[in-house]
Amino acid sequence: MIQRIKELKVPFCTFYGRTRNYMYLTRCAGILFPAPLSLPTQRHVPSLPPPGKLAPPLLSRRLTPTAPLISSARNMATIRNLKIKTSTCKRIVKELHSYEKEVETEAAKTAEMKERGADPYDLKQQENVLAESRMMVPDCRKRLEAALIDLKATLAEIKESNQEGTEVEEAEAVITQVETVVQTAES
Repeated sequence: MIQRIKELKVPFCTFYGRTRNYMYLTRCAGILFPAPLSLPTQRHVPSLPPPGKLAPPLLSRRLTPTAPLISSARNMATIRNLKIKTSTCKRIVKELHSYEKEVETEAAKTAEMKERGADPYDLKQQENVLAESRMMVPDCRKRLEAALIDLKATLAEIKESNQEGTEVEEAEAVITQVETVVQTAES
């Protein structure tokens, strides 16, 4: 029987595991297998206690140990959120610096094109590129300020729960770095 299934290149588990595939193999492949004696029509479902009666003590015992697990999961989630928001601030600072460099290079390129007396169409295209780069800097600053506020709120929440670690120290360092970037941008 198994040899014939292997000849058909049908995995044994598809034949063995499902009634539908079993019938397919018997009909289409011409293999004669004995019909299954009986297929289970309904799963055994444990009965619940009638209304008004107490649940078994096993169920009530299962619910009590999860309370400390939930609080530790929340603590892990806040640490995880702190890591995410810290890396978000770092990424936005990098983006801000790259956009500022891009504005400088595009401005130099535009000035050079004006000095050379380049084609007016090319000059206009270059000015559009410069305008788009300049437009990204204020947008990036707004995102940085919003990310800084989120990071401070998450850090305050973690400090309230008296958690400490390398993530907290790193977040504080990133906050001071971002605040200096924001202050230099405002002045």
